[in-house]
Amino acid sequence: MRSLVELQKEVGEIQLQIRKLLLNKNGFDEGIADKLTTIATITTLRDQLVKIQVEIRTRFPDLA
Repeated sequence: MRSLVELQKEVGEIQLQIRKLLLNKNGFDEGIADKLTTIATITTLRDQLVKIQVEIRTRFPDLA
């Protein structure tokens, strides 16, 4: 089992990846395929984020 510190670090890393994708991929020069790939990646990252946040809330109810 991962510790709270490890889970929070993973959450921070995923949130950073999402922010980078949103900030760097909002240009008008990229094609629709690139935008769809970015959206799919962000969706996958958000799913991972939700799973980790649920684990944190389940394992550490005092923090919620």
